[in-house]
Amino acid sequence: MSISLIIPAYNEEKRLGVFLQSIVDYSNQQQDIGEIIVVDDGSSDATLSLAEKFSHNLPLRIIKHEKNRGKGAAVRTGVMAAASDYIIFMDADGATPITELPKMADALEEAQVAIGNRWMAGSQTQRRSSLRKLAGFIYRQYMGLFGLGQIDTMCGFKGYHSAVARKLFSNLQEERWLFDAEIAYKAIQAGYTIKNFPITWESKDGSKLDSKTLIKTAFQIWPLIRKIKPLI
Repeated sequence: MSISLIIPAYNEEKRLGVFLQSIVDYSNQQQDIGEIIVVDDGSSDATLSLAEKFSHNLPLRIIKHEKNRGKGAAVRTGVMAAASDYIIFMDADGATPITELPKMADALEEAQVAIGNRWMAGSQTQRRSSLRKLAGFIYRQYMGLFGLGQIDTMCGFKGYHSAVARKLFSNLQEERWLFDAEIAYKAIQAGYTIKNFPITWESKDGSKLDSKTLIKTAFQIWPLIRKIKPLI
């Protein structure tokens, strides 16, 4: 099955290049990525020009938002532009290494939605601070009230069968941090099969989602869920 890899990026000139180079190295050994779509979400730095440098070494397309709209909006843009059987998105910082991609492909052979999980048995995490672990624990307990406690909604490594992805993202309500929770909630409500699997993950410097924002964001989930309409 062919893979479209989506990378949302906002002011990622310091981190995106390292991740894209790792994909080049990976692609020299594996040929399972059909296309890579970098969605520049209105960056004001050199993210766009940096990504363009890799267009000769990778099956890379770049889509630019004229202004910053949020990570959810960037992923949605990539989903709607993707042309492969499987649609997978990964964070631009490379917190989850590209070498984890075969795990995702295997999971998508078993389920319609696959989600990398940083805290289930078998996962390996590095440089995750105690404060971030505590914030993540509190966040998961709260998300459990909405049936999302077993899903690592904030993990930036998720995949979908293409038709499922377009259905889930077609009427996105939340274009910023909570889009992951919205998509997971919709998938559960629609009865899609979901596969959680353990991953290797490393906290990278320069994260835009700190512990305070994580907790604050969690309490916006209830108003969001009230707006979500069932998929038809």
